[in-house]
Order: sequence, then structure tokens, then C-alpha cells
Amino acid sequence: MKTRTLVLTVLAALMPVACTEKTEEGLHVFPLESVTLASGSPLQERILRNQSRLESELYQPDRAIADDVNWPGDYVGRTILGVTMDARALHAEPRYLGEILRRLPGSRNAKGYLGGDFGKVINEQQLSGHGWLLRGLCEYYKWKGDESVLPVIRTIVDSLFLPGTGRYAAYPIAPEQRSTTGGAASGSIGAATPDWMLSTDVGCLFIGMAGLIDAYEVLGDERIVPTIEEMLGRFLEVDLTGIQMQTHATLSALRGMLKYHALTGEDKWLEAAKERWATYEKDGMTCNYANYNWFGRFDAWTEPCAVVDSYIVAFNLWLETRDAHYRDMAELIYYNAICHGQRENGGFGCDSTPLPDSPFLKVVIPEATWCCTMRGGEGLPRVAASAWARDGRKLYVPFFCASTLSTPDLTVEEVTGYPVQPSATFTFTSNRAGIDKLLLPDLPWADGWHVEVNGESVETGTEDGFLAVNRRFKPGDKVEVLFRTGLRTDRWKDKTRFFNGPLMLGLDTEEAVDASAVDTEALRPVCHPMSPEVLRPGYARQVLF
Repeated sequence: MKTRTLVLTVLAALMPVACTEKTEEGLHVFPLESVTLASGSPLQERILRNQSRLESELYQPDRAIADDVNWPGDYVGRTILGVTMDARALHAEPRYLGEILRRLPGSRNAKGYLGGDFGKVINEQQLSGHGWLLRGLCEYYKWKGDESVLPVIRTIVDSLFLPGTGRYAAYPIAPEQRSTTGGAASGSIGAATPDWMLSTDVGCLFIGMAGLIDAYEVLGDERIVPTIEEMLGRFLEVDLTGIQMQTHATLSALRGMLKYHALTGEDKWLEAAKERWATYEKDGMTCNYANYNWFGRFDAWTEPCAVVDSYIVAFNLWLETRDAHYRDMAELIYYNAICHGQRENGGFGCDSTPLPDSPFLKVVIPEATWCCTMRGGEGLPRVAASAWARDGRKLYVPFFCASTLSTPDLTVEEVTGYPVQPSATFTFTSNRAGIDKLLLPDLPWADGWHVEVNGESVETGTEDGFLAVNRRFKPGDKVEVLFRTGLRTDRWKDKTRFFNGPLMLGLDTEEAVDASAVDTEALRPVCHPMSPEVLRPGYARQVLF
């Protein structure tokens, strides 16, 4: 087991330069600076449109830095995070980020954080909002190494988070203490106790916890550890379905828990994350791999903020366990939930939650400009960062993604039209890294695999849900992969879902059609290229029969 001191020493050595999602030990992804998306590829286009949206007036300094009296730190924090991640994925410089950061210190109160000073009363929305602010500042610091943001991070930790230590263990989690009705797309303070101002976004305190864990990663301050572990302990006491906790808060907490596991090497956090993820898969995930806004409230709406976190959690669970189920879930989340939630202008909005008695996927909120659009700015780049991974001399391709991996000792280009075209070609330009095994995802929705190296068929082995191509690759080596995908079905809550490869299929119809009467030729993917059709009046697609 890694010790905390050792891990933090390694992380400190990586700062302030841009770093990978983990240390180089074991299986890890590459920093976004090493991944270049193919020009004109669908993922690049999605990120470009999101970047353009995040450069619109809504997210320029005058608006981004304005104080949100209900969620202090939330809007500006999400903006910094989304803009930073989009810029890294596109290898570009943000237009307005520098000015936002310049103005930020002057917008704080006398104690050094945003919003009011509530004394000994803890406002969980204030901690939640500052969780996003900490995450945005930490990601920016890891990218640029700009030490001017470190005092802001430290002050928020010292003045807002640490004073609550000893009281987080009493955070109200009993069902009778929380509202299980009401609550809008943007939560509000719905109840109060002598010690707490409680949100209709039940559990959003733990979004703040996730940001605090990012601050611990950057600062390496051991004083933060008791606070983190007190919060984690309380989170693990929550009955997610009993309290009808917000799924986004749950997934943010799991994202933070997995990072804390990576920092400390303590397996108990990984095991707890796996158990809570299983509850989310069973009770919090919609038929098209999005989320119900609250556990047990199935007539609500999806939230791309949560969907993005579900992608990150699923992928990180794969990194930590190498269980192919998590990799598969991440891909299904991306194509069927993230891609449906993105709008033509690059922003993100909320959708319906199809159920057996109401099986239509349609738009509920055209764009959640105050949260989901900015979170898309992290989610899409995380997909780009998932395109390549490495463990020693093994090079993994977790997802087929048209891109080039370029490091000082390794350059590989992938050309693919997946998922529309079931094929991919990999060309090595350099391999001073000594890569001698290329691992391709053994997709459960594909068969008929055929692999060639430099025009000659080769046999592949299997390893942890991947097809292994064994060869000490040389410059000029070309690996070509062909496979088949097609129409398939599976069961969800005793109903039938239709897919082509990873793409869930739906039917354009005004009245629900029984599965036995479906003309499969009329089915179309719910994933779409940011089509304006989803916003036309009356749009709905039946995805569950």
C-alpha cells in the first residue's frame, strides 16, 4: 500500500507542470496536452462548440464573477473549470479566463470566500459552490502552475471548510430531516436547523467535499485530512434511496472518493465507491444511461452535470480495477446520455427520464446555462483524455477515438469512424517507450474481430477485457482493426431496448409502440450530432418499448 506521504511527494514533484490524471505508476491516462483530437472529428466538434458557448457573454468576466447569493462560488467555479478543460483539450488559450482570475480575489468577503458569513451555521450550498471553485482553481493550477491562485485556495479551505470540522459528522441525513418533495433544476435552501442551512439538492455538501479533496491534492496540507475523512464517513452513512439523495451529489462524492483513494492508496475507499456505484446503476440511472435527479423520484429530469460525473466515476473505476464492465458503462454513458444532452449551440440541457409507462426521451430544459453547460466543458475533455492509457510497456485504447497520442518517447495516430464505422487504424511514428503490447477494447457489442499488422493477419490474445496485439512496435508499423456491430437488444426493467453497437436506438412516434410491432428499419440512435431537431416543438423519441 502506498503511504500518504509518498504519494503526496510524488504529486508535488509533478507540480506545477501539467500532469497526468494519476502518477506514472500503474495504469494511467495521459495528460490532455499529449492528445490531439483529429480535425473535424465528432468529439473535437463537440468541444469546439462548448468552448464557443463558454466564451459567450454569459461566461465573460462581468457575468462569471458576479456573486450568486444562493450558490456562492458555484457559477464562477464551474466556469473556470469548464474553460480550463476545454482549452487543454483543444491546445488553446482561453480568451477571458485571465481576467476572471484577476477579478476573483476582489470579489471575496472579509474572510476570503464568496457569499455571506453565516457564523457557526453551515450553508451547504455555499460549501457546494466553493467545491466547484476549488476544483476550477486546482485544475487551472495543475495546468499552468500559476501560484497566484494558491492563496485563494488556501484561504477558502482555512476560512470556510476547516471551521466545520467536528460538525460534518452530524450533517442531517435522516429522511425526516430532509424534504423528499419539491426542488427545482437549481436547488434552494429548503430547511434550516440551528446548525445547518439545508438544500433541496439533498447531499450537495459532498460536492464541496470533492473540491476539498482536489485542494488536498494540490496543497498537500495534512490538516485537511481529518475534515475529508469526517465528510467521507458521513457520506457512507447516508441511505441514498431512503433520503432520496440527489444523484449528482452522490456521483460528485464518488468522484472525490476515488481521487482520495488514488492519493492515499487506502483500498477501503475504492471498495466503498464500488458499492455506492452499484446502487447508482440500479436505482439512479435512466434507460439511456443518464440520471434521475434524485434517487427514488423517477418523474423528474436528467442533469448533464451528474451524467458527466457518472462518466468520470465509471472510467476511474475501470482505471482502478481493470474491470471491463466499468469501461463499457463509460462508453454507453457518453454516447447515449452526454451526447443527447448537448445542444446545437454547444451548451447542455436537461432531458426527460423515459419509463415503461411514459417511454419518450425529450427535452425538459433546453439549456441549463447556470451549471450543465459549464460541466460539459469538463466532461467532453475527460472523454478525450480517456482515449489512451498506459501501464509500463502496454498501450491501452480504452475507447476508439480519432486522435494522435504524442509524448517525448511515443507517437501513435488513430484513424477511425467509430461507432458508425466499425474499424480503426493505428500508425506508430515513434516508440522509444518500448511499447510491446497494444490493447484494444473487446467490445461486448462487437464480433468478427480481424487484426492486421502491416497488411498481415495476426492472432490476438485477451487480457482484462481487451484484445492484445503483441509486438515490439517500430516507427511505420500500422495496425488495422476490423469488426462487426449490428442490431441488438437487451432488457431493462422487463422491457426491451434496441441498440446498434453502443448506440441506443429510438423511434420517432407520437404514440408508444409495442416492441413486437417495431419496424427496426425505422429506429435511429438517440445520440445525435448536436441536432437542432431535439428542440423543435413536439420532439420526442421512444427509447423503451
